[in-house]
Amino acid sequence: MTKMLKSILSLFLAVFMVASLIVVPSSAISLSKSSVTLTKGYQTTLSVSGTSKTVTWSTGDKSIATVSSKGKVVGKNPGTTYVYAKVGGNTLKCKVTVVAAKITASSSNVTFSKKGETKTITMTVKGSHSGLTVGTTNKKVVSAAWVKPVSWDGDKIKIKLTAQGTGSARIKVYLKSYSSTCYKYIDVKVGNTSDEIFGDNDSSGNTSSSNNISIIPYTNSVEVPVGGTYTLEVYSTNHTNTLYAVADKTIATVSAGRMSENIKFFTIAGAKEGTTTLRFYNKNNSSNYKDVNITVTASRYYEFYTTKPSVQYPDQVMEIRINSTSSYYMVVPKDYDPAYTNKLIAKKFSKYNYYDIYDEYPARVANGESVYEFYHSNSKYKYGSRYVLVPTQNNTTNSYDQVKLNTAIAQYNEKFEYWTVYSVSPTKNDTWGDSVEQWQITDAKTGKTSNRYLLVPYYGYDIDRINQIREEDIAANSSYSYYVGYDNFPTVKSTKDKIILYRKNNANKYMVVPADDSGIAKANNAIAKDVGFYEYNIIYSVVPVLTGNESYTTIQDGGTFYYILLKDNDQRPDANSVKRYANGIKDD
Repeated sequence: MTKMLKSILSLFLAVFMVASLIVVPSSAISLSKSSVTLTKGYQTTLSVSGTSKTVTWSTGDKSIATVSSKGKVVGKNPGTTYVYAKVGGNTLKCKVTVVAAKITASSSNVTFSKKGETKTITMTVKGSHSGLTVGTTNKKVVSAAWVKPVSWDGDKIKIKLTAQGTGSARIKVYLKSYSSTCYKYIDVKVGNTSDEIFGDNDSSGNTSSSNNISIIPYTNSVEVPVGGTYTLEVYSTNHTNTLYAVADKTIATVSAGRMSENIKFFTIAGAKEGTTTLRFYNKNNSSNYKDVNITVTASRYYEFYTTKPSVQYPDQVMEIRINSTSSYYMVVPKDYDPAYTNKLIAKKFSKYNYYDIYDEYPARVANGESVYEFYHSNSKYKYGSRYVLVPTQNNTTNSYDQVKLNTAIAQYNEKFEYWTVYSVSPTKNDTWGDSVEQWQITDAKTGKTSNRYLLVPYYGYDIDRINQIREEDIAANSSYSYYVGYDNFPTVKSTKDKIILYRKNNANKYMVVPADDSGIAKANNAIAKDVGFYEYNIIYSVVPVLTGNESYTTIQDGGTFYYILLKDNDQRPDANSVKRYANGIKDD
């Protein structure tokens, strides 16, 4: 018994060892990181180990992070997405979190004893360096400027603070495009002053008094266009007791927003042209206040507005849809250049669209994209090159939609060329003599049709050339697949194919099948799946679904099985006839 038990145990261990060798591969495919956090504007490189095959990289959201063909990941905007590495049949992923840029200072509190003193502060800016700005709440107390020559030492840059007079002020260093989210304050005190910005002092020197509040708006003068907004930051030692009011609400309105420590953000919205005053005051002491002058100007061209501005003809207002619930607006002159506005929109939202025309080379061209350049002929716009971002396939050129590109360029130039296919009806160059030919193509995936147009000159009408262009366009675009139900009649390219008609919900549907009927059983399968039921006495290559007392018969032809749904069990078809029919052989 013991000998038998040892034999069984030995056999089990041998099997276990072999199984272990089979399950665990000698080298597993893996990604260098499963998650990574990047500061906006920074980059890291991912790699795949355990394979010599080509790696295809992609990202879930290019507006958050991009990835190159070599795995270099760049943080674009705060958010979370995934970067994917596809190797053969395997897809690996890395979670990418992009955080906002960050600014820190070598000192957050600076004290000067007298006017004329200076101090150098080193700022460290993580993320984008573009648009870094420095300002002061009171130039009469302290001024701030970059140390010259202005230069970066990695992420570090220096500013020089100069005391200008007795008092307290606040320096703000910020990224211009993200002034409310990426900034650093430096509080400055010059000389002996009772104008404290850090505490609530009353006349006796005791703190926490509600009768004397330090209220400091970041600026005392604001300019905002009609329909535009401005975000004002206000420091207060007691925001609970700090109120605000606008002298003339027909000119501008103000709403309070979020608060960060002792800073509160207020949104000023321009309503109509004019000037008014915004007052911040202590509700317990009306003589304790600070005023901000507001000037509302006419809406300016090419600026982004969160509310629709009013304009006078011939100016126009463009609506820029961000998503189903959010829009921006832009005021443009009558003969504005769409390529210029497209560029501004793309830069604002870090997104370039296919077949939009830009007046400068797109800043973001990802793997699988290319740029088509042309020299425009529209005399209304500034002369020069224009650029169109187009998709490519397998990194090859000329695999984009040429007709869509033709149409975009023609609409931009406001001129349609002869013998060129468009997706919109072209404007005739000669109203009386030119003609427009029209036909349709069918999308094989959706079955939907779309119109095509060809502008033909009055002096060179050539029916053979027209037919050739039409046939080439249909052949290039109206592709189809076997055994797919189309709502519209597809164009058959080969004599080896034919179209069969069937009905679904009282409407015609069409299917392309081999002309020799060799796939009749597969076609019947597809039709039954599309309409939702099987028919009696029809040959299928799958077992039909029974809904009642029906039955089916099975006929074998070599290694292939065919099935026929029967209503009457006594009515059995001839097996040889079924085999011949299934193989496309018709009896004379």
